[in-house]
Amino acid sequence: MEYASPAMKTIYGDGVAALDPDVRAWAGLIVPEDRHLALHHLEDLRSGKSVVQEFRIQQPVGGAFRWIRSTGFPLHGPDGQVERIAGISSDLTEAKLATERQAILVAELQHRVRNIMATTRSIFTRSGERAESVPDYVERMSGRLLALSRVQALITRGAERGVDLASLVAEEVRARAAHDDQYTLTGVDVELSPKAAEVLNLAIHELATNALKHGALSAPSGTVAVTWALSDRSGANWLTLDWEESGGPPPGAEETLRRGFGSDLIEARIPYELGGSGHITFAPSGVRCRLEFPLTKGASTLQTDVPARAGIYDGVLNMAGQPDLTNCTVMVVEDEYYMALDTARALQAAGASVLGPLANEETARGLLDAMRPDAVVLDINLGAGPSFKLAEQLQELGVPFLFVTGYDGQIVPEQLGDVLRLEKPVQFRRIVRAVAHLVGRGG
Repeated sequence: MEYASPAMKTIYGDGVAALDPDVRAWAGLIVPEDRHLALHHLEDLRSGKSVVQEFRIQQPVGGAFRWIRSTGFPLHGPDGQVERIAGISSDLTEAKLATERQAILVAELQHRVRNIMATTRSIFTRSGERAESVPDYVERMSGRLLALSRVQALITRGAERGVDLASLVAEEVRARAAHDDQYTLTGVDVELSPKAAEVLNLAIHELATNALKHGALSAPSGTVAVTWALSDRSGANWLTLDWEESGGPPPGAEETLRRGFGSDLIEARIPYELGGSGHITFAPSGVRCRLEFPLTKGASTLQTDVPARAGIYDGVLNMAGQPDLTNCTVMVVEDEYYMALDTARALQAAGASVLGPLANEETARGLLDAMRPDAVVLDINLGAGPSFKLAEQLQELGVPFLFVTGYDGQIVPEQLGDVLRLEKPVQFRRIVRAVAHLVGRGG
């Protein structure tokens, strides 16, 4: 190497001064994975070809890695032969990082959009179960979608942080109270994980909506008291939240017997997704509700699919004409309660016996020690980010399985690349057909 401009020091680092005429000094800065191709391009230059290439280097001082774009061209002598090789180098590191960040954001956006579509579809389906008219249906849908919108706004504003419990409850209750004297909020400062905020916000929304239609908030003198506290249980921090109504009309028999989206959310989804408990009672003095769950980390993935009515509703769980899975045992591993519930119901409607559904890898792996299912339906993200431990165990055991996920195929490790992947939102018939194919009943 005859000459390196001062700009080379900026790109290659302080150690560029150590470069000597031996080209190996330059090639030694290139990472091993890229070095062979860079040297091959050098031979192209020597043969008279111009070359544009990109490779990575490690700066000799400090050890920083940088992306380099090198534009090389031959310099010919009077006889037309290549006498020298010249080149212009530029640092592409920031541009490469920006491109990678953009790819991650696009992939995450695709993931979120798929899950939002799945959530919206399911809320549409479930909201129709109790709707008494088209306007009633529209009102229910609008309220639930707005509740999701509000909590996502809170999560977005608190990026990389939790969601303030008092703000979450206040936004939902204030939207339905006629005046501030109709409610009191009392409790310690609590920061909720995005997952807990998402689930709890919908629960508070259902309670407040019911109070406005049938309970304390429907009467001028009615009041709602929301209190919460923290307690230690075996080293874990638990939240207890109480909702108490008073001064409103007493719950009627019809309301007491009403079981729908809200009660299922409180008494089933909270235990399933947050590992806690939820109880709602219709006392003569008004509705009482207690929610308890541990304050653990959890991402809001918006992967919750609200189920259709048990049985055949709008064709979602109608498995007529689908493969027969009688005498097949299928394990369902999915952390989102409603998606897990509907998947299990679809498989059962096709004749399968279902293990689970199970909300986490640990429980599933423990169950595999005792029994072997014929197939497994597995979500990639079970609340703590993408994980493939269970998938790898199933592969080692020779148990057929498939992924049902909002992620695209790029996130799947190479050794699991041949595993069938169904992207959410997915029709339950597709899951049944895919399982049938796994167990040799696909026709």
